[in-house]
Amino acid sequence: MFRAVNEYMAKLSIVTDEEIYAAMDTFLSKSKKVDSFCINVNYNRYIVDIKMNKYTVAAADALYRKFVEATAYPYSHVSVRYNEDSRVRYRFCTCKENKDGVYMDIIISQA
Repeated sequence: MFRAVNEYMAKLSIVTDEEIYAAMDTFLSKSKKVDSFCINVNYNRYIVDIKMNKYTVAAADALYRKFVEATAYPYSHVSVRYNEDSRVRYRFCTCKENKDGVYMDIIISQA
């Protein structure tokens, strides 16, 4: 799957988007399952570190799916999950019809 994400990203112009950033911040600030979070930008890519109150892989997956609903462009998105000991990492990419896309590396773990 990581190859599929890489091929998808290769066809896009990866940019940052203030509306997506605001959507991430609003969603994470309002979520009662999130203890804390940090959103950083590195080379036009977002790194989103989320600490959950009650972390399980299933709870992280449910949070991630709601996060995608709140932040994905309606045109297209793709993601892949990696389980890493006491956390999960998602590579998430979404794009508009003009192929401007946003990439996020989302790490969810216990607070």
